[in-house]
Amino acid sequence: MGAHAASVRRLEDVGLRVFRELAVILCLAVVPIVISYAFGGTDLLIELSKSMMAHKWIMIYSMVGFAFFIVVSFLEWHVLVHSNRFKKAHRLTSEVLHEVASSFLGILRISSGIFISVFCLWLFFDFSTEMLPTFASLLLFGTVAAVECVAINWALEYAQKNWSRDISNQLL
Repeated sequence: MGAHAASVRRLEDVGLRVFRELAVILCLAVVPIVISYAFGGTDLLIELSKSMMAHKWIMIYSMVGFAFFIVVSFLEWHVLVHSNRFKKAHRLTSEVLHEVASSFLGILRISSGIFISVFCLWLFFDFSTEMLPTFASLLLFGTVAAVECVAINWALEYAQKNWSRDISNQLL
């Protein structure tokens, strides 16, 4: 009974995590995209979508920042250093990289929401079979990005909760 309850709990946690990410994606991108289409048509939709999407270099840069955050957090967890100066520098580096990693998550959430909402708008208001492959690929990209958002958010929370040491008392 205990193993079953634990697996049910894990499934509930995953479900809540997915629901939370979808709600954030909805608020950050889907709602503005739908409103822009409703009030400005296709022209405003295209303009807003272009302005909300991050340039690929910004996306790559923030993705590298996310990877560095994971590495720095992992090292913080595995390497014990006794120098207060190094602990302070490491903690500051970790906090800055966490913010960069969080920005990557935000960029990915917005991208996911744009792809999914443009697909849905096309499906409901401008469906045509000749454009199906193009818009189906948008849905695929948006869905993959949403799944990545769930995984990245989990990784950020896990690294911060389990790998980051609370050294604030030692640094004063």
